[in-house]
Amino acid sequence: MPKNDSSPKKDWFCLRTQTKREHIAAAILDRLEEVDVFCPRVSQVKKTRTGKKRFTEAMFPGYIFAKFNYHAHARQVVHSQGITQMVELGERRVIPEHIIRNLQASIPEGIIEAPDLSIEPGAEIEVITGSLKGMNGKVLAQLTAKNRIQVLLEFLGQEITVEVNPDDILLAQDTD
Repeated sequence: MPKNDSSPKKDWFCLRTQTKREHIAAAILDRLEEVDVFCPRVSQVKKTRTGKKRFTEAMFPGYIFAKFNYHAHARQVVHSQGITQMVELGERRVIPEHIIRNLQASIPEGIIEAPDLSIEPGAEIEVITGSLKGMNGKVLAQLTAKNRIQVLLEFLGQEITVEVNPDDILLAQDTD
C-alpha cells in the first residue's frame, strides 16, 4: 500500500526483528509515512494444554519486509522499536520488487489460513478429550452441517464409527 508516490526511489529490504515481535515492529514502521511494510502471516492450528487452538504467527519468524528510501530512512527504520538489524548478503541489501510483489499477490490479505489437517479424511488422529480420550483412529468424513467429524476407532477389538467435535482430536503425530 504505497503511501506517497512523489518521494525518492524506494526499495524493499528484509529486516530482522526481535523474537515473536514481528507484528509489533511492522505496526510501528507502518506508522511512518515514508515506509511501506509487509509482514506475511500464517494462521494455523496448534496443540495447547487445553486442546487445540488457532494461532496467527509470522510466515518468516523473526523477519519483516519494508520498502523505503535507504539514504533517507535507513537509520530511522533500523532503530525503530522491535527491529534488530537490516539483513544483508554481502553488499546486497535490496530485495527485488517482483519477489515481494509475487509474495503479496499470493497472500492478498497478508494472512494464509492453513487448514486443520487433523480433520481431513484419512488423517490418523488421537482423541484428546471426553470419554474417548487417548483412543487413536482415522477420520472418515467431515460432517459440516453438524460441525462434527466422523472417526473410525478400534474399541474392544471391534471397529466402531463415532462422531466427534473437531476440537476434540489432534493428528496422532502431534500428541507427543
